[in-house]
Amino acid sequence: MAGTQGSTGSIGPFRKTSYASMYLPISVALLPVGVYVQPHYAELGISLISMAAIIFAARLSDVVTDPLIGVLSDKMRTPIGRRKPWILVGTPLLMYSMYMLFLPPENPTLLYFGFWVIMIYLSFTIVQLPYFAWGAELTTDYDERTSITGLREQFHYLGVVIATALPLIAGTLIYLNMSGNTLDTLFSNFSEELGAVMAARAGNPGQILVWLCIFVGSLLPITVILACIFVKEPDQVVIPRRKASFFASMKVIRRNGPFMRLIICYTVSALGGAMTGGLSFFFVKHVINAGEWYSVYLLVYFTASVVGLFVWTALAEKIGKHKAFIVVVIWYSVWASFIPFVPEGMFGVFLFIMVMKGCTEGAMLAIPAAMAADAVDIDSARTGEQRAGLYFSVWGMLLKGGVAAGGALSLFIVGVFGFDATADPALARTPDGNSETSLLVLTLCYSIIPALIKFVALPFIWNYPLTKERQARIRERIQRRGVAVSASSGATPNPA
Repeated sequence: MAGTQGSTGSIGPFRKTSYASMYLPISVALLPVGVYVQPHYAELGISLISMAAIIFAARLSDVVTDPLIGVLSDKMRTPIGRRKPWILVGTPLLMYSMYMLFLPPENPTLLYFGFWVIMIYLSFTIVQLPYFAWGAELTTDYDERTSITGLREQFHYLGVVIATALPLIAGTLIYLNMSGNTLDTLFSNFSEELGAVMAARAGNPGQILVWLCIFVGSLLPITVILACIFVKEPDQVVIPRRKASFFASMKVIRRNGPFMRLIICYTVSALGGAMTGGLSFFFVKHVINAGEWYSVYLLVYFTASVVGLFVWTALAEKIGKHKAFIVVVIWYSVWASFIPFVPEGMFGVFLFIMVMKGCTEGAMLAIPAAMAADAVDIDSARTGEQRAGLYFSVWGMLLKGGVAAGGALSLFIVGVFGFDATADPALARTPDGNSETSLLVLTLCYSIIPALIKFVALPFIWNYPLTKERQARIRERIQRRGVAVSASSGATPNPA
């Protein structure tokens, strides 16, 4: 295996960037589904409750599609590899589904909306699962895996920044096209005129979806082609033995102690993060009283995530992944604890705290994903197979479950305590607005409670056994006992 990509520990900055950059347009494609698509279809006459039910059902179908695609991509052998065929098939399907969903006819039916929502989520799964498995297999080096997942998440959050910035730009252009509005008008009274820009953006979701569709349609094919041409799928080292059945394989996953500890920690952490995400807009609007600045906040917050990854991935390479993840969670929680003390209207203070907290956002995804790639090595040593697809399908299902549970839990709690999202923030703490208690509960569910939930996850990772030294021994064992199987070959080793 010497000399094959993935065995030397480094794939080079160009190939690494070619692989990671693909995640930017993918991230831009998915974000608008929950932000702009539903308001647009609501304007076209589709019920919000019906749309919510369809989206929930579409995400529920991931329980079936995720492991199916993960297993099939593990078993596939083609001249171009195991993962690339799925990405090459899923990319045009994702683009076409995005076009049909984002640019509907004048009078779309609920069936039309439901079909294309299901198709866009399915195509996203077809692309993302093999893409993540491919990333886990690009190198066997402990630190290089952190570098790859870190760069991938930087492109992910850069995509989120672009998906946030494009609607702002579109809203600004719509504002400037209105009678009497100029750049001088905008900047001479920026605070008040920003509200008009936000209104222009919110009032034209269809035009914003056109912009996003053009951006993704232009960039996604380029990044996919670059990745597929310049990033070779590495040869696999497998230990010759009899193939295990699917159910036997699932038992092996349950016996993979480091992976089980990791997914428990990761799922609980994701649940806490989703509580914050689900209440983010409501907190900025009703507690900080700066709803018109929300898009600016998102831009700054996610930009901090991109920049912060440079620091956290370097720390992970210095002290080890699980120790770095512990530091990340503590850093996040400390800054979250300051949020309840931000005075109403002090948006600048709030923004500073969120920058310090938000710089951990990307690391919360990148470091555990790199650790999961290491845990797959344990499975390879035990089963003799390379099954990153199956592992990352389980990973993805639990992440989606944690996110869904966290978002639902936060909304349920604030609803029980009487929070009204439609209330006028100017009437807060009066009989006609949200009560002091409801705003306090909103604040706690946005800041302190998610931080405490993340702390609950730490014991599962505190003495994490899969260190750099142990991972190196596992890889040595696989190399010593295994045989090379080309990712582009249908040949498999004979069982012992």
